[in-house]
Amino acid sequence: MLIERLRRSRKGAVAYIVAAAMPVLLGGLAFAVDMSVYRMVHNRMQSASDAAALAALAAVVHSEDATSAAVASALENVPSGFGNFITAEDVTLGSYSAENGIVPDDGGGGAGITINAVRVMAVRSDARGNGVPQIFSGLFNATKPNISVMSIAARPSNVFYEPPESLNLDAEAGDYNELYAYCYDYGGSGSAASRRSQMTLISNNLPEGQNIVNISGGVITANPPEDVVWPNCNQEGQSLSLRLRNVRHAKANPVLWSTPNARVESRRPGRPEFNHFSDTVITDGAETFAFPNPIVETVRCNSYAECDPSEPDNIIPTGRNRTPSLASTGCAPGKFMYFGWEDRPPGLTGASGSWLDPAWTDRDYDDIAIIMKCPNSGRLGDGLVRLVQ
Repeated sequence: MLIERLRRSRKGAVAYIVAAAMPVLLGGLAFAVDMSVYRMVHNRMQSASDAAALAALAAVVHSEDATSAAVASALENVPSGFGNFITAEDVTLGSYSAENGIVPDDGGGGAGITINAVRVMAVRSDARGNGVPQIFSGLFNATKPNISVMSIAARPSNVFYEPPESLNLDAEAGDYNELYAYCYDYGGSGSAASRRSQMTLISNNLPEGQNIVNISGGVITANPPEDVVWPNCNQEGQSLSLRLRNVRHAKANPVLWSTPNARVESRRPGRPEFNHFSDTVITDGAETFAFPNPIVETVRCNSYAECDPSEPDNIIPTGRNRTPSLASTGCAPGKFMYFGWEDRPPGLTGASGSWLDPAWTDRDYDDIAIIMKCPNSGRLGDGLVRLVQ
């Protein structure tokens, strides 16, 4: 009878159930707590890895040691218990594009490799001696989890003008003209002259084969090189800018090189020289120039043919004594920009009745014509370092 009463009794049933379920409950608690720890460690590692990649690429931009910058930044952003979760071997320099990802540098710049990205791997594992601690799940002999994260910081590629698709200096002009390209640090401080660098002679308006050094008797000291190496204006806050050197009257009257006061057409016009610097500033992808008087007009074209004045369907303005056109929008991938220069800007003082007078200008803005292809990606001048992965 006693056995039968015990069999039918329901007292203490919950205790049996709880006791039977205890391993499952403890396992669930262990999993929840340790998963929270895992997520916390993972997030700290990702944040530190992101910061390390950005610091490393900033070092690349400033020609500093990127690997040391990455490791130092990583260690500053986590507790000491994370150990060597980022080492020098975890930092990779290379070239990044959305199509190909990061292409590692081979140590010598690689064939066609331009360093514009840094990849950082962050790892916590038993093999490194910095495995993730387990609070409860270790009691159940659970395998310690390894954590690895990756960050890639890159600067947009191809956001600066390449050498021009077309460059034409009017050989019929009576003045001698030279065109230079240079980098202008519009984001910097100091005088405009101190912010110009890599000044590069790219062309003049003499017919092919003529030697201006000989013609000028050494007044002009250099001929344009056959293979121009264009300035590399790839720093944030820099622009590719242009300088026009205009020597009046001398091309049509070479005697003025040796005798500046020689008589020309019953006048003594001399050979005054003017230098015009664009000192280009880029704002939201659009360019503005520092010229005090209008000297350049700009046109944005959908195709090269639209920018080519020799093509029947071009959209380039023509005519004398006009106000130059200025593009209302900046460069964009797939577009072209036309730059038309007037070698004698309006606004100068003095007589203007003849081309030998100091203030004469025809304001046709075709003395120098340049067609530039817009960057292949991104906005013109956008060199900001950013995380891409």
